[in-house]
Amino acid sequence: MGGLLVQVAIYGLAAAFAAPIAVVVTALILGKSERPVVSGWTFVAGAAFLDVVFAVVILAADLFEEGGDAGAIVDVGLGVLFVAMGLLAVFQAESPEKDAARRAQADKIAVAKLSTLFAAGLAVQVINFDAIAVFGGALKDIGEANITTGQEVLATLFGLAIMLCVYYAPVVIYMIDRKRAMPLLARMTEWIMANSRRLEIVVGLGFGAYFLAKGLAVLL
Repeated sequence: MGGLLVQVAIYGLAAAFAAPIAVVVTALILGKSERPVVSGWTFVAGAAFLDVVFAVVILAADLFEEGGDAGAIVDVGLGVLFVAMGLLAVFQAESPEKDAARRAQADKIAVAKLSTLFAAGLAVQVINFDAIAVFGGALKDIGEANITTGQEVLATLFGLAIMLCVYYAPVVIYMIDRKRAMPLLARMTEWIMANSRRLEIVVGLGFGAYFLAKGLAVLL
């Protein structure tokens, strides 16, 4: 079980790093909403809802039986996806217009009503399809493992907690110390926005190499 949780943690971290914009949106919600904590958790709930439904469907379908090459093929597919993401970032020129549009969209979400925030959390996860794909890799390992149903649920919740940390971590920081949280979150937001291309390169090529190596080691 310990080895499985390590693998799930790696998938969860990859999924989290694939969606750094979630930190930015949550931080803006906390800074601009009239009900920051409630609004922040509502945004988190939207993302979590989609992920939970996805996990239930995949595990209930029992797509990954113990043995076989299906899991390795999924890892290779994830590796290709991440490498492609990294290479696109390498050759993609930075655009002030694109950055401004992203900031404007995040600002619009931040002041939305609760129902819209829930839908926005769900939409951000849909847009970051690579994060969902990576979480599918974690579910693949869980489905292949020879463990009880209770252990499957535990491993899935563990993966979800890591994957969604980019959504809820700012809210937790804010609840612990509101005065210090806002300057910290503001700096974090600016750093992510300023370094989004570098993040995509490092995350894409780094995790891409890991997943390719993991999958090809089984297939070759």
